Amino acid sequence: MSDQPSSLQVNHVAKSFVKEEVLKNINLAIEPGEFVSIVGKSGCGKSTLLRLLAGLDEVTSGVIQLGEKRIEGIQEEVRIVFQNGRLLPWKTVLDNVGLGLKGDWKKRAIQALKSVQLEEKQNEWPALLSGGQQQRVSLARALMHQPSIMLLDEPLGALDALTRYEMQNLIERLWIEQGFTAVLVTHDIEEAVALSDRVILIEDGIVAFQQKVRLPRPRNRTNPTYTQLVDTLLRRVLEEGDSISIAEA
Repeated sequence: MSDQPSSLQVNHVAKSFVKEEVLKNINLAIEPGEFVSIVGKSGCGKSTLLRLLAGLDEVTSGVIQLGEKRIEGIQEEVRIVFQNGRLLPWKTVLDNVGLGLKGDWKKRAIQALKSVQLEEKQNEWPALLSGGQQQRVSLARALMHQPSIMLLDEPLGALDALTRYEMQNLIERLWIEQGFTAVLVTHDIEEAVALSDRVILIEDGIVAFQQKVRLPRPRNRTNPTYTQLVDTLLRRVLEEGDSISIAEA
């Protein structure tokens, strides 16, 4: 990971596809080491924003900066994990982790697998892994590049409830241990509150509101303040409480 973590700055960013304006005027500042979740209804532009942060798509207008550097194309210090692990079925787990790398990378790949508790699966084929294990391999592949920014595009959306809970704990542990900045896109409000320092709602292509979460870690999901915050955010996302005042937790 970079010795000098940089902030992410999103300044007046808009994104259009043909005649459809998906993002209109996004302004965000994400601090080094912060864990931010982006929530909102399907089609609101969450994943589009994440692809812009990853340099996979170009902005229509505005600027995205990593520190003093403008993001134009894929950046070495920025990695993205998708909902589908996107593993190559004809390569072993170890070779998937080291995909595209040259030189002596195998020791680092084994260490990355160890960090996600899959060292013993290094010689397996992806088809033999569970969905949660495949996502762990995808995480290990991203960690190989020691990113300062980790982008997570609904990486747990296809997992069962227990596996999802375990993966949430793993992601939080890796974030604490390695100190990268994390930006998570999720439909799961409870997941956002469990993991994040801040939750951002995108509505109609703009930032509708931002909510800091100041609960101690690890988060106690039976804490009344936690459950109240989840409920309030959920009702706000569902537009059941446009006038609700959300107190900082």
